Amino acid sequence: MKEFKPYYAVIFTSTQSENTLGYSEMATQMEHLAQQQAGYLGMDHARSAIGITISYWQTESDILNWKNNLDHLKAQHLGKKTWYDTYSVRVCKVEREYRFKRSAE
Repeated sequence: MKEFKPYYAVIFTSTQSENTLGYSEMATQMEHLAQQQAGYLGMDHARSAIGITISYWQTESDILNWKNNLDHLKAQHLGKKTWYDTYSVRVCKVEREYRFKRSAE
């Protein structure tokens, strides 16, 4: 059995304002920047009426370093000022995970 090491998930949920000009470009830029950060493990997205982005990190310290990255801080400021009507951030420790993958026939 493969050893499982707990990690952290940052769940960002948001509703967008009517002004989304530049949002997609910034989101892509931030995803690429996050991938370069120490402790980054991956990211998942979903968007409809509510946007959900979950990023995965090795440690809480890695999350704080990402939160305080200067380019990320600029994007956060623009998000509050321009792109979001609401958002919330939840930081969770992942103790277990389960996976399923349908095999090709």
